[in-house]
Amino acid sequence: MKKKHILTLLGFALFLLGFVGIVVNLIGLSFALTDWMTQIVGPTLGFGFKILLIIVGLVLAVIANGNKDEDTFDEYFDGKTFK
Repeated sequence: MKKKHILTLLGFALFLLGFVGIVVNLIGLSFALTDWMTQIVGPTLGFGFKILLIIVGLVLAVIANGNKDEDTFDEYFDGKTFK
C-alpha cells in the first residue's frame, strides 16, 4: 500500500476527534469540531457518530498497517517464505 502513512494519519485523526469529543462532552464542555453533530441530530445520535468516528479511525489504522503486500517469513526455522 503506497499511501500507508496518509491512511494511518487519517485513522488516528478520526479516532482522536471522536475520543476527545466524547471526553470533553463528559466533562460538560462543548467541543466545536464535534458539537455540530449533537446540535443537528440530538445527543444520542451525536454520541453514536462519535463512537463511529472512533471505530472508523481504528479500522483505517489497522488496515493501513496490515502487511498483506509484504512477504511473511518463517524466521524460527529456515527463513524461507511461506504462504
